[in-house]
Amino acid sequence: MDKTLNPMPSPEIEHADPYLCLGVARDAEDETIHGAYLAAVRGCPPERDPRRFEALRQAYQAIRTERMRLAHDLFDTLPATALDILDRAAPAHPPGRPDEESFRAVLGQRGEG
Repeated sequence: MDKTLNPMPSPEIEHADPYLCLGVARDAEDETIHGAYLAAVRGCPPERDPRRFEALRQAYQAIRTERMRLAHDLFDTLPATALDILDRAAPAHPPGRPDEESFRAVLGQRGEG
C-alpha cells in the first residue's frame, strides 16, 4: 500500500468570509484582528499548511484596518460558502462548564432545597 496517500484529506471548503476565517467579530478593533492573525499564523505556519496560511493572509489583508473593513463590507460580492453559513448558524465555541441548575436539568433531577 502506498503510504504517501492521505486517508483523511483536508477539506476543500474554505471560509469566504475573512471574519470567520480569522475567528473575529465584525465589530473587532484593529489590534484584535492583528492578534487573531498572529495567533492563527503561529498555529498554522506556511511550512505546515501553505493553503491555510494563504487563506489567513488574504483574510487579514482584506480586513486589517477599519477602512478596509468598511470597503469589504460595502463592496465584497463573494457568495458565502457552506462553511460560512454553518458557522453563522451555529458558531463553534469552546466547551464551557454548565451551571448546577443546567446540569441537574439534563440529568432529570430537581434541585433540593
